[in-house]
Amino acid sequence: MAITVEHVGKYLGKSIEDTMGRPLGMLVGLTADIKDEVQSIQIAHNDGEVAQHSINFVKVLDDRLILQQAWRVEAEDLKREHDIIQRRRQAIDNLLKDGDIDQIEFDQQKTTYDTIDKEIIEKSEALKDTLKTVEGKLDQQISDLQSALTNNKMLYSSSEISEETYQAVTGSIRAGLEIARKERKDLENMSDFLNGKQTVEPQPQPIATVETTEVTSTQQIEPAPAVSTSDVVVIKINEASQT
Repeated sequence: MAITVEHVGKYLGKSIEDTMGRPLGMLVGLTADIKDEVQSIQIAHNDGEVAQHSINFVKVLDDRLILQQAWRVEAEDLKREHDIIQRRRQAIDNLLKDGDIDQIEFDQQKTTYDTIDKEIIEKSEALKDTLKTVEGKLDQQISDLQSALTNNKMLYSSSEISEETYQAVTGSIRAGLEIARKERKDLENMSDFLNGKQTVEPQPQPIATVETTEVTSTQQIEPAPAVSTSDVVVIKINEASQT
């Protein structure tokens, strides 16, 4: 289904989140064709960078704009294709058994599905490498947060930081750990599906946005710069002028 400017234009100037509910930044622009169908969006990320993302990675959940990770979209697409192929295989088996199609037609259909299935397997193998990289980053993030939690406890125990500071920072770190572990489990389910161990569980609902700033042992994220309404743009592509 095509997404038009009408569908997402109302989110211009508003916050956009990732799948786990973490704020990514602010939606500041759209790129649309002459049919008013959005092709991409521009986001002012929390690190100050303005980046463009395909509309294929965007969805609306509970009146919130969500930017999905590329690996998640690809994995869900592969699962959907896999499920369709399996149902159609079962269908033609039943049709042949009931005598509703002959052997020649059955073989033709089966060859088509075998080809598609092979393509799915090839895409799955490539995606596995991507997921390993994402897993490594998540494991490092979890390790950094755990180290930050331990260091925070040490500083509090040695009276180097106040209880107020300890409680505020600890709450932020634990919230970050909860999100990271939930995403790690979600990633594990995807990997299990690609390895043929099980089907993917329903996609989790995003965790409520935490207002406090997450603190890791390596960095502190700065808030995104304010974007005035005059910065909001909608770019239209003049397709008629394209060669």
